[in-house]
Amino acid sequence: MSTQVTSGTAAIEAVPAISQMDAQVERRLCEFASSDSTSIWKTQDELSGAIANAGVHFEGQACPVCLRPLTIDSSLTSHLTAAAEGVIKLLDVAAELYCRDEEVQKLFPAYKHLRHWITSLPKHRPIATICRLDGLFGKDGNYKIIETNTEGPGGVIQTGVIARVWSRTPNILTDGLSLEVSKQPLIKDPNCFVRELASTYHAATGCTLRAAAVANFRGRFANEVDWIVKGLEGAGIKATLLDASTIRRAPGGVVGPDGEPIELVYNKLDVRDLVGATECSDYLDACAAQEVVSINPWISQWVLSDKAILAVLSDDRFSSNFDAAQIELIARHIPWTRVVRAGQTTDPERCRIELISYIRDHKASLVLKPSNATRGEHVVIGRFASPQEWEEYIERAASSPYVVQEYLRPGQITALHLPSRSIKKMVYGIDCYVFGGRLVGFNSRASCDPVMNVGRSGVLMPVTTA
Repeated sequence: MSTQVTSGTAAIEAVPAISQMDAQVERRLCEFASSDSTSIWKTQDELSGAIANAGVHFEGQACPVCLRPLTIDSSLTSHLTAAAEGVIKLLDVAAELYCRDEEVQKLFPAYKHLRHWITSLPKHRPIATICRLDGLFGKDGNYKIIETNTEGPGGVIQTGVIARVWSRTPNILTDGLSLEVSKQPLIKDPNCFVRELASTYHAATGCTLRAAAVANFRGRFANEVDWIVKGLEGAGIKATLLDASTIRRAPGGVVGPDGEPIELVYNKLDVRDLVGATECSDYLDACAAQEVVSINPWISQWVLSDKAILAVLSDDRFSSNFDAAQIELIARHIPWTRVVRAGQTTDPERCRIELISYIRDHKASLVLKPSNATRGEHVVIGRFASPQEWEEYIERAASSPYVVQEYLRPGQITALHLPSRSIKKMVYGIDCYVFGGRLVGFNSRASCDPVMNVGRSGVLMPVTTA
């Protein structure tokens, strides 16, 4: 499914597509790019205006939603659903394994002094109630999870809003094509996220949720909190945005600064900021003691969201903790990952290796990532790094929490790059939203940067099903 399109001196080549319907969208965009880019940008501007009018933003800036959707077929939808829902169950096993296995705990040295908070597991399953799994496709065609995002993932409400606005906006790229977004619960039901919070609270307590708080800290990672608060209030739940330092323990539970009780907290913060913040000790203790229903709990915020959790899943040393079906799921959907440290391990072919030497010798097929950073911070892809830079990162990784992971070459599409107002070949991935263990929707991010992130000049693409 590759087509060369020319117009005058310009030439835009359509790249291999993820589905037959996506190939049609790809060809249309390439044709417009070569012959009538004015029309495509006029339509894009109409969408951008509609997105802004809907109140969607990215940390106070315009949200870069692309007119071009990513279109997947029913077969791929089923593949992604099975992968995402299966991996969430694996994370429950991994959480329990962390609580009892010292060798697993050694892979997370930064959290040693936090275990009294982390190892207090909630009764409900899945442990990560709200999750977004980010992934790419491997050489074998299987979807591979490269980040778990079990803390407070972005897009839990705005993804649905964006898709609904996109579906109502005239689009010259999709005219006449039978594309669906409404089959995804996250898009079909504006209250999907809030319903999951209320359902989890009811399962944990047997009661109806009446009062909730979105816990933030020092104003960081505040994107979407306004939507979350409005969503809770719209469901008849008293809701407020609070700094974690203002939440206090009280007889029978926790209270906000006004003394009003809080029954559920949704954590929208970076827990790394809380580690040395003594003013948050009440809040950390109360959540660990389960004096309030906390979504997601501390083990999700620290351990399950850490990229080292993928090392727990992919390392043969721990395979005896998983059944045969789970081992097969890991082989299909978890990329080879190891915590960087000197010593022996196995490579992707299960041959014994010395890890540091292996990293040094296989630069082109590996990626180094801080294990607990976000938004692509300090990620280096071997094939795009100079030998000197790679060596510097190996030294850094050997002395601080880093993982090494097999490089998965992203798929490529043609998309409208809003920051530069140009039509470019970009790499993309697919994100899977999982609420309560059930896949509820998709999102896609595309970028000119090999480290994909909307905060790094990327764009968002609605995902449609054909």
